[in-house]
Amino acid sequence: MSEPLTDPRLTALCRRKRIAAALLVFAALVLLAARIAQQHVNHWSLGLLAAMAEAALVGGLADWFAVVALFRHPLGQRWIPHTAIIPTRKDAIGESLADFVCNHFLGREQVAEKLREADLGSALARRLADPVTGRKVGRAVARGLSKVLDVLSDDRLLRFAHDLSREKLRTVDLSGLAALGIERFTADGRHQALVTDLLRFLSDKLQSPEMQEEVKRRVGREVGRVMSWLGADQYAANRLISAGIDLVGEMAEDPDHEVRQYVERQVQALVGRLRTDARLRADVEQYRDRLIDGPEFRAYLRGLLMDLVRWVDEDAAKEDSVIAERVAAGIAAVGARLLQDEAMREWIGTAVRETVEPLIEEHRETIRGFIVDRIHRWSADEMTYEMELAVGSDLQFIRYTGTAVGALIGGLIFGVLQLASLLG
Repeated sequence: MSEPLTDPRLTALCRRKRIAAALLVFAALVLLAARIAQQHVNHWSLGLLAAMAEAALVGGLADWFAVVALFRHPLGQRWIPHTAIIPTRKDAIGESLADFVCNHFLGREQVAEKLREADLGSALARRLADPVTGRKVGRAVARGLSKVLDVLSDDRLLRFAHDLSREKLRTVDLSGLAALGIERFTADGRHQALVTDLLRFLSDKLQSPEMQEEVKRRVGREVGRVMSWLGADQYAANRLISAGIDLVGEMAEDPDHEVRQYVERQVQALVGRLRTDARLRADVEQYRDRLIDGPEFRAYLRGLLMDLVRWVDEDAAKEDSVIAERVAAGIAAVGARLLQDEAMREWIGTAVRETVEPLIEEHRETIRGFIVDRIHRWSADEMTYEMELAVGSDLQFIRYTGTAVGALIGGLIFGVLQLASLLG
């Protein structure tokens, strides 16, 4: 399995292998030099040096064999037993690893204890109350919303959404919805207060001399023609207009005014007709179909979306984005409120534990199977390569230690033997 030479794990592994090999070469050279020197000079220090170098060489080679045997056959010799342990026992190692992870890290008690220690409610409250978090989330939401709307504004998606909405809108009972809306709006006279306010507003406007003159000028022009045709003069026309203005004021002050009652009866009759009059319902449905089939409907929806996309794009590009500020303010408010509400923080922690614990118990075997299956899918070479990159660099320290400890033990044995010869 190839790996870039710039991988720091591979770089460290190669460097430490070279160091371990250099220590072995150094021990061999020292041993060779000490043995040659002993042929010309008989001194105890040369014997000590030779003994230490020999033991260091043996210790280093033994640990080299042990480390290499984990990953491959030393020197390619397959006849040596219990070598290339990782590739030959790959599947068993995967099963053992899965058991270890699931039994010691994914047990219900271990997970529950860890969740209790984490105090998720308080941690969440502190994170949300942090202004930095609010700003980051706000900017992320603004940018994310901009990207989502850009995707949604694609012509193909708009056509699809329009066709889908048109099919759905055709099934809408517009007459029934209108009847229900009017009925709910007028139930228990709830609309009367709004009607009164509107009439009072209109009456106040009409009472101003400027408005009355404007009304008389515009309406009187049309009404005057009719009055002239009927043989009445302008004075009579003005009186008629003034009576209309007075009528509006009377209707505003009297909820039981006969005109308002008449209109109320007509509205209630319209509700009944919308539900029972087949001809009226057919006219409403025909109007609905003309509306949703017309190009104006699609253009209107596209215009609304384009305006929204444009505004969101412009806002997301600003440092003082309105969307980002609103989101940040909302997050900060929630965080501040959570910091004050201990019961809610406890509820969050409990809810998370009660949600996660059964899932761990339920899916632990699935996780175990996933780990085993993943390692089974690896080839022996892939498994060996990944394991060597993961731990091989640290294992080289065993070779360092073996060489150093071998030298110390060799010197100690040499000293003991020299002492024994002197005493003997």
